[in-house]
Formats: sequence, C-alpha cells, structure tokens
Amino acid sequence: MLYTIEKANEFIRGNKETTEKKFYPDYHFAPPIGWTNDPNGVVIFNNELHLFYQHYPYKAEHGAMHWGHAKSKDGLHWQDLPVALAPDQDYDKGGVFSGSAIEKDGKLYVMYTGHLPDETDETKTRQNQNIAISEDGVTFKKYEGNPVLKEDNIPAGTSVVDFRDPKIFEKDGIYYSVIGSKTLDNKGQVILYRSEDLLNWEYVSVIFPYNPYLGTMVECPDLLLFKDKAVFILSAMDYVDEKGKVHSHISWLIEGEMDWENLEFQQTAIKEMDKGMDFYAPQTVKLAEERYLAIAWMQNWQANRPTYELGHNWFGQMTLPRLITVKDGQLQQRIPLKLLDLIKTKEKKLENGKISIEDRNYIAFKIAANNVTPFDLFFTNEEGESLQFSYSSEKQGLFFSRKNTAYQISGEGDSSMEESDVLAIDTKKALSVQIFLDRSSIEIFINENETITSTFYVQKSFSLLQLNSQTEHLLEDLALGNIE
Repeated sequence: MLYTIEKANEFIRGNKETTEKKFYPDYHFAPPIGWTNDPNGVVIFNNELHLFYQHYPYKAEHGAMHWGHAKSKDGLHWQDLPVALAPDQDYDKGGVFSGSAIEKDGKLYVMYTGHLPDETDETKTRQNQNIAISEDGVTFKKYEGNPVLKEDNIPAGTSVVDFRDPKIFEKDGIYYSVIGSKTLDNKGQVILYRSEDLLNWEYVSVIFPYNPYLGTMVECPDLLLFKDKAVFILSAMDYVDEKGKVHSHISWLIEGEMDWENLEFQQTAIKEMDKGMDFYAPQTVKLAEERYLAIAWMQNWQANRPTYELGHNWFGQMTLPRLITVKDGQLQQRIPLKLLDLIKTKEKKLENGKISIEDRNYIAFKIAANNVTPFDLFFTNEEGESLQFSYSSEKQGLFFSRKNTAYQISGEGDSSMEESDVLAIDTKKALSVQIFLDRSSIEIFINENETITSTFYVQKSFSLLQLNSQTEHLLEDLALGNIE
C-alpha cells in the first residue's frame, strides 16, 4: 500500500464514526480511529499545546507509522487535526517513527526517525533522522536534504539497526538532539548530536553510556535541564532487576549532572517514573525555567489489547499532562494547577465506609502523618467488578490491582498483569492522593512525586467507592469531582 497524508485523512473522515465508544476515554486523549503509541512532538506553538503521536489510522494495530496530530488549550480538551506526516518517501517508507518538535523563527520544526525494515534479514534494517517544517503548525513539508542523520553519522561500536527517537532541545543558541541507541553487543546508550540551524547535524558524544538500568536498548530519551541538576527521562528495553526479573519495557526518571565540557551525563539517582502497568515513552516540553510538561503512552507493549480484540477500531491513549519540577531539591510530578482548576469538587464524607461516585471521575483525600495504616479502597460497579488501591504493611507500600475485572489483561505467555509494583512510602509522613478515573484508565498521584497509572476494561462504570480499614476516620479532606 502506498501511504499519503491525503489518503490517511480521507480514511479517518470516512470511518471515524465506526469506533466503538464503550471503553473510549472521556477526557484522556485517544486517536479518532486506529492505533496510537508514543507521544511525539509535544510542543507549545502559538500558545497552544500540540501533541503529535505514532498513528496507524487503518487498523487498531501497529502498522506503517504516521504522525497523528491534536492540539489543546488546557491539556484536557483536545481538538483533532489532520495527520501531519505519512511514510511517503524512500527514506521513511517503512514508517515515520518517533521524534520531537521545536519552534524556531516562528516555524515549527519536527525531527523524526525514518524506518527502513528488511523483512528477510533484520541486520539490514536501517533507521535515519529527518526534518519537516511547518509555517502554520498543521501542514508540514519534509526537508529536501533528508535524511539529516544516517548510518554514516553513527559512531563506531554502535548499532546501525536501532537508532531512533530524536528529542531536540536548545541550549545557549545551539540545538542538540539526544537519540536512543545501543552498542553492537546490545547495551543501551544515548547519543548526542548538535546543530546551529536544525538542518545540518554533527555527532558529539555518547552522552549517556551504558549502565545496567539502560537494558538492551534506550528508547525515547529526553534531557531536562534544571538549575542544580540534569534529568534524563527515558525508556529502556529488557532491564533485569536485582531479583532477576526482566522488564521488557520500563520508563526511568534519572537524576544526575551534565558535564558540558566532555558532553557526558553522570547519573546520581534513579527511580521508575510510574509504578503502574501502563506507562511508556514519556516526552516533555519545556514551559519555562524549572518547569517541564510530560505526556506518556498509557499502554504496555506486552499486554493483550481488548479494544483491538473486540473490534472497537481504536487502541491506545495518553496520560494527562504532568508537570515535572524541582522543589527543595526533590523532583516532583503533579497535575498542573491550570488543569485542576477545571475540576469542580465538593468535600464529602463516607457513610459506613461507602460513598457514591456515580458521575464522578476525580477523587482526592489525605491521610494524616503517623496515621497511615493498612487500607483497601475499592471502586465497584453493579456487575460486581472492582479496582483496588491499597496500603499493605505486609508489602510495605501502596499498590493497585485490576484483578477483579471482566476483561483480563495478561502479558507474554499469559503472564499475570493484574497488580502494579509496590510503591514504598514513609508511614510517618502525611499521604496526599489524587485519583483520575476514566472509562478505561486510572492515574493515581501520590504526594506530588509518585504515580501509579493503569488501564482496565469493565462492563459498567464504577458507581461506589468503598473503604475497608481498621482505622476510623482514616481519610481526611475527601473530595469528589467531575471532569468534563
């Protein structure tokens, strides 16, 4: 099939009404039809937030990637825009893979990976980097000098098969791009390139050399520069933890220092960016000094895909935008106040440990310092299905479970994906929780620095919130709200 932007947009216009909306999100972003994965080109242009994304409009499965496009004034309400890029050139005919965007001289530049697969011999697959430019932020023209980076620009000892996901940033008048990579012996790393005009690029360094956290391949690297630290947000493949468990895909929040003289990042601290089961490939846009906005793909590569399996004609959704900031030297992840101001809330009290959450999709509460004791918080519906958010002294932390739902989600080889990793907390400190519940997803923000994000698929919406706890009046400042 020959792909063009015109064909893609015509197909979307003629078929988007065929999507089944049973699990389609009320306020998280999802494609109008077809497949989506990584967010691309998260950028502010003309005072609006633009989201480009990996998109295959023709089926709810991974195919020849296009760049879908939407924009928002508040990060909550999205307007679909025409497909921005299609795999219509010899250098990207296998797919317009992930990349990023930046504004320069009133124009929007995007840098993306062109994918050239070899179906008979994977060692002959190649990936390159390309530029497209837009005057209006909607219609793009691919640069006639593409590819701007190809096999000849990859340093010795580095794979020429896996070379993708460029993220552009500017520092002191110079443009840089960090690109996901691996060594010839399958060790993840990040490569750095620079340019004065976004068109002519040169190799600089292996900015983030291999360590075990980087697994066998780095995807979607993103370097955030704060006053007193540098932070890499990136996703790694096949990371093996200290217990020997293989994490086929994991997203890290890595603190460190940037050595600009040697152009190398030095890691000082690391944590999983999100403890849930559906969070990958986050990308940021810099809003101002010390403030970045991040959006991630709210899915998992290993899981089965109910909306595809059930013929709903769509798959994949994005997280809410989250602010990444530093406070008192500590990284924070929180929902922007501008978005929270759109939610109308009322303080409520539990009656016999229960409260109706019909037509409510935002829940917030606090637990006082030294009062964090074991609890189970259930979201239930009339079909007997439930989600569970708990603190367990036995597990020594918080966790989320989607075990009791009609449509079970499993991993490779039918491995269980019912329960999140445990998030360790200090029970001597107060606990502040915000929960964003949508038709098929939940995002839980804890103390503005930890999150648990997962999808789920149930027969009916949840109507009741039930607390099981031995502690009376455990939840303080309980507030329910509705996101419209």
